[in-house]
Amino acid sequence: MEPGSEDQPRLTGAERGKLRSLAQTLDPKVFVGKAGVNAGIAKLLEEAFRNADLVKVRFTAERDEMDKQAQELAKLTESEVIGSVGRTATFFKLGADAA
Repeated sequence: MEPGSEDQPRLTGAERGKLRSLAQTLDPKVFVGKAGVNAGIAKLLEEAFRNADLVKVRFTAERDEMDKQAQELAKLTESEVIGSVGRTATFFKLGADAA
């Protein structure tokens, strides 16, 4: 998410913490392999958002590259990365099931 982007309100620290605690019990629903982020992966994440506002994504890339891929995926899906542990990142998109 770019600073100054007013399309979607930013989450507060408390909201992020609550979402991270909820995400602890979730299993990854989308897997990003060697090919990295592409339109197909973005479509899979969008489909996962139809069932839940909070989705975990597992990456095979090293940590630095994973962070870049996670931000790119968030931009493609208009979602927000709320946290990551190891090679797994958690994405949030409010009201995706209402669309």
